[in-house]
Amino acid sequence: MSQSNEYLKRLVGFAQKEQILRKGEKLLLAVSAGADSTAMLYLYSRLRFSYNLSLLAVHINHQLRGIASDQDEEQIKKLCLQLNVPLIIRHIELKGPQDLENRARIARFEIFNQILESYKFDKVLLAHHKADLAETVLINLLRGSGLSGMAGIKPLQDKVVHPMLDFMPQELKELLNSVKITWREDESNSDPGFTRNRIRTELIPQLKQIYNPQITQLLANEASVLLQADKYIEEKANRRFKKICLENSLERIILSLPDLLRVPQIEQYYILRKAYRLVSGTKQDFFRVHMHELESLFETEGSKHISLPHSIYAIKQYQELIFSSVREDIEPQPAEELIIEGERARAVHINYRFSFKYLKVLPPDCAEYQRNKVILDADKIVGRIRIRTRREGDRFIPFGMNGFKKLKDFFIDEKIPKYDRDLIPIFEDEEKIIWICGFRPDNRVRYQETSSRYLAIEAESLLKKPNRAANRKKRGSNEFDEL
Repeated sequence: MSQSNEYLKRLVGFAQKEQILRKGEKLLLAVSAGADSTAMLYLYSRLRFSYNLSLLAVHINHQLRGIASDQDEEQIKKLCLQLNVPLIIRHIELKGPQDLENRARIARFEIFNQILESYKFDKVLLAHHKADLAETVLINLLRGSGLSGMAGIKPLQDKVVHPMLDFMPQELKELLNSVKITWREDESNSDPGFTRNRIRTELIPQLKQIYNPQITQLLANEASVLLQADKYIEEKANRRFKKICLENSLERIILSLPDLLRVPQIEQYYILRKAYRLVSGTKQDFFRVHMHELESLFETEGSKHISLPHSIYAIKQYQELIFSSVREDIEPQPAEELIIEGERARAVHINYRFSFKYLKVLPPDCAEYQRNKVILDADKIVGRIRIRTRREGDRFIPFGMNGFKKLKDFFIDEKIPKYDRDLIPIFEDEEKIIWICGFRPDNRVRYQETSSRYLAIEAESLLKKPNRAANRKKRGSNEFDEL
């Protein structure tokens, strides 16, 4: 068997084992001019007919290396023409050296996602190999990114596939030499200014020389075991998350803190990371250090918040832990009041749709009040009804009580987070509060056996959980398409 056929068989075997390849898929191949992505492009060009694959190569010219970047682009054009693989080229500009590696990664994935959506492709393939996997394990160990980080590069994560993890870099170069395909070396891969390069050129050689010559294979093996453990714990944590999550919306996740603290600590990390990811919309930048910050938050008295990456806030309020994209200790502006004229049937105010029904006979088996529905004595309501938010000095007589209670104290007793208090509709007539929507009516409008007319009010929340909008980047003038 030729070397090319042997590697093709290994590629298919790894893909089947990790369940990352299906017949008839439309695959986007991210290609540089380096040996790893060039080998991936070659192997998949041979695989496409037997698996009925639709291939589209994309090359991103970062324009960071002057003429060398343009030569990389020309190399890919010629190779794609030779292999009969359609190609898209994008040019990007990254100004300034600060956090260059991370900004380049973000820019690349914005382009990948845009092309996947535009051309209706299934997955994007990246050519990271076994040495990249070992380096990533060490990088994540040093960053404190937890078990998931120690699992390294995952063969499949959402729509991102890493099909070359079974190969060492030298093997890929040997393959290309055997089929007489050239590649280009990127001199930035030896730049000591990047952490990954220092690990590749300094740390791993020392580990090989002093401790274990097979350190790369060893780290790859350990990553495989840790990946299995990561998946197992994540599945358990996701089931727990559903039980302790009190609210799950686009901008906010609320967790029951007592329930969270009863969970084993390793699962707490996965639950907190899931809450952060849902609100931030990213799977990046949640590390062990953030877990420690959250744990210190649990131990504080009263309300307190901390800041997390991507402008996300974690707030402890009473027995709840809130992940939010807004500062919830900054109270929102009160909404303008709404006057209900006559016997109006419907109204919309403060994220609710309200319905009003005047009745002469009580419905069978009715309750005097529920969370979002109340029945009042209509004859005890004075004048017009207003819907508003809370005001300083508000007080009412809660249902079942005889004396007044400050609304502020009522909210504290009910453990309503400060941020939510200005989002609660307050119903009042021209003399008094008659209902705190979602909680209790005022005892003074409670109906009696002698009541002759009733008002039923029902509240329906208008807050739906929309799909998170995909990140989009407009196509600029500095691009070149070859299809």
